[in-house]
Amino acid sequence: MAERRRLLLTPDRLMAGGPVLLNTEEQHYLRRVLRLRCGGRVDVTDGCGRLSVATLLESNLLEIDPTAVHIEAPPQPQLGLAVALMRRGMDEVIRMACELGIDRIQPIRCERCVPQAEHRPERWASIVREAVEQCERLWMPQLLAVEELSQWMGDDQGQRLVGVTREIEPPALNQWLIQKGDPLQLTWLVIGPEGGWTTAEKRLLTEASVHPIQLGSSILRSSTAAVAGAVELVRWRDGLISS
Repeated sequence: MAERRRLLLTPDRLMAGGPVLLNTEEQHYLRRVLRLRCGGRVDVTDGCGRLSVATLLESNLLEIDPTAVHIEAPPQPQLGLAVALMRRGMDEVIRMACELGIDRIQPIRCERCVPQAEHRPERWASIVREAVEQCERLWMPQLLAVEELSQWMGDDQGQRLVGVTREIEPPALNQWLIQKGDPLQLTWLVIGPEGGWTTAEKRLLTEASVHPIQLGSSILRSSTAAVAGAVELVRWRDGLISS
């Protein structure tokens, strides 16, 4: 039996009832990428935990089967990745964070972010969408609007960890999570710019009780550190779920 691929449609389009009218991009994806013919079936997710089965009636029309619905609760604890804008690599960080299972992605602007740092929200939204379809997630991660570090730090949201270098006292990320991680709280990992944190930013992080952690013995690029950290976060959550 041929593998059935997925299409992401927003919840409002699925809740309206009746056949779903496809836009040009969706038609291209089904007909040219998935090679789906009229009468063929495709899995449809709304990005909010619901999985349905649909039949392609015409090139631009899908019929949703209301009897074939699977609903999945959101993963717990929720995991967030806050990443300083970087000149190159942001696209890959967002794609891999989505594929790995991160639930919230927060681009942040820091003092040492270079002027040429990427800021392409429309492109990033497209990457998230494609990654959700490719990796078959039922919950689409939140891609939040870019914020200044000081502004974002003002929000009281869960437990927050920050990657640091050239410090010997902070524990490794996996060690901190196992020993002190709270499975009932949203958990954020903050990755700074490749130029490092300024003195004022370090003070801000300390005053906000953000816990310093290490991501290894070598100095990593911001993009590498973000992906390495995302892997550890998801591995910790998987261990909680299986235990």
